Amino acid sequence: MSDQLSQQHTQVYWTNVEFTYEEGSAQHGLFEGGLVYAFVRAFDVREALDKFEEEFESRDLGIRAIDYITVYAEVPWENEEDQLHFDGVAALAGSTSETFLDSFEVYERR
Repeated sequence: MSDQLSQQHTQVYWTNVEFTYEEGSAQHGLFEGGLVYAFVRAFDVREALDKFEEEFESRDLGIRAIDYITVYAEVPWENEEDQLHFDGVAALAGSTSETFLDSFEVYERR
């Protein structure tokens, strides 16, 4: 299947993940973890979850909780700046096979 054809059958999915810093991460021992929005192009929720899990594992991040995984389409943000930012991240994710993690909200060690 050509890349163009496969893109026609995929959608951008996004999630909000609560993560932990695992051994091997530069932040392990400094911070407990945090929250981050993630975006990826996938055929369905299962493939999106697999891609999110692979990305977090490659960064030595553990997944503590996933609030949702849903198609990113017409998501209304509170202000125009956020709308432009997240629409842009979703567009980047839709144009490549990479997983994009947005800014990390980090919390201290407990």
